[in-house]
Amino acid sequence: MAWDLPVKERWFCSWCYAWTELGHDPREVSRPQYQPMYGRWERAESPNLPEDVAHAYDTAYAYTASGGTLCGIEHESLTVSPYWWAPDRSNACGACKETAAVIDQRWPLEMRGGNRVTPTPPPGSRWPPF
Repeated sequence: MAWDLPVKERWFCSWCYAWTELGHDPREVSRPQYQPMYGRWERAESPNLPEDVAHAYDTAYAYTASGGTLCGIEHESLTVSPYWWAPDRSNACGACKETAAVIDQRWPLEMRGGNRVTPTPPPGSRWPPF
């Protein structure tokens, strides 16, 4: 589901890939919970990618002018698909899998499993509650 939300600023951590968004209302802060490798990335699509290898779309690129995969493939025709990238499938890109595993290991254990405190959106906010 795509959210058409006013975003003032968006930050991505290049180390663990956590992200934070600030809305135009200063009380609107969005910080999604930890997601394991199996529900964290969508599949990358492009006519320039081989169909028999499934690459993970690099989320940090989703909000920039270009697209990229976790294994480092970049070009303008690369887009995010509406489908999840499944690292346990036989056609999953091995380099994407390795990168996803490294990123996953960087999340602190105490920040997993719903242990994160998140703010409640202010009344009348259009932001989703995370």
